[in-house]
Amino acid sequence: MTRTLVKLCLWLAIPIYLYAQEPVVAIRTEMSRLEALAGDPDAKLTVVAGMAELLHVHRNHLLLLRRETGQPFAAIYVSELRSQGMDDQAVLRNLQSLRRKVDSQLARESVAGKTEGKRPVLLVGSTVDQNSAGTVYSLRPEIGIDSSHVAAVIGVPYYRISNSSLSSGGVGDLYGSIFLRGQAVGFVFGSTLTVGAPTGSRDKGLGAGELTVDFAGTIAHRFRFAKPWISAGFSNSVFNNVGYQRAYVSDGNATHFGGGVDFPLPRKAIFGVTGFGLEPIGNQTVYSQTAVHAPPQTGGGMMPGSGGRMMPPFHSGAQQSVVTASELRDYGASVWLSIPLRAGFAVNAAVARSVPFHLTTVRVGLSIDVARLLFPGKRI
Repeated sequence: MTRTLVKLCLWLAIPIYLYAQEPVVAIRTEMSRLEALAGDPDAKLTVVAGMAELLHVHRNHLLLLRRETGQPFAAIYVSELRSQGMDDQAVLRNLQSLRRKVDSQLARESVAGKTEGKRPVLLVGSTVDQNSAGTVYSLRPEIGIDSSHVAAVIGVPYYRISNSSLSSGGVGDLYGSIFLRGQAVGFVFGSTLTVGAPTGSRDKGLGAGELTVDFAGTIAHRFRFAKPWISAGFSNSVFNNVGYQRAYVSDGNATHFGGGVDFPLPRKAIFGVTGFGLEPIGNQTVYSQTAVHAPPQTGGGMMPGSGGRMMPPFHSGAQQSVVTASELRDYGASVWLSIPLRAGFAVNAAVARSVPFHLTTVRVGLSIDVARLLFPGKRI
């Protein structure tokens, strides 16, 4: 009988204990979210102002407590609430109210910033891509204009390629891009049209030698801690517009697909996981960046031991090859990270894996928003 009573008490105590712990876990979760917001320099003052308003104190009081105690703002806020005699449930309600208030204010500030006219664009991006084919260095300046729903840029890239048998470089194809974006029913929609002029040398694999067109559309949905997205597009030339920086340019029609999830991190850093696919249409002419110019090859360029699957032209040594669509079909995945260093500067890193070609590409890059440095807050 005694043992039965003990078991009954335990069965009753466990749910009661778990119920009592729920507010504590929720409080910790809300504190972590608020501290992540407070760690963003652009959102810090908004968070502190919201805390001060709900506590009925001046924000300088909270800033002073932060310096004196060294505690995070979220911990200071909870301590102040408890000093007012609030229990766990009341503290949780206040934390949730504060987070909603901060989210709403940041959203209003973001919309206001996007509707204050057009912003000049002057970007400079520099990347180094390394894989078994060689190393590709690129410098990509862009100039244009950006508004809340439309942006347009013009750019002309420069490439420098090297491997064990070749070192070359030159200007790539001059291009112009138009971006359209909007929101509806909780989704973010975007489309991009890029037109390239044949300014890059085809013999060096820096251009397709003809006018190129690439159109792609994207759909995304932004959650609090993630943004999943999918995209699809069509192009008459494939280079670095699908998955990773290729060491060749293809002259031929192709559809391309992508999808992934972006995760915002503290201090406006972003981490992403992406999958990509490339489906060529019909025969393709391929111009390699990492092979010495030679007469064109036809018939596939398959290598011994490849199991009937073509190795890329930059492996087989032919600068120009004509291949079938199935031989150039590609798919894989990548992970990437973007870290803002300060206003206008960001460091980027990515690793992409091509499954059919057994090719891993590592990228490190730096992007500079020159317009933001020269004209902070400038609107036209």
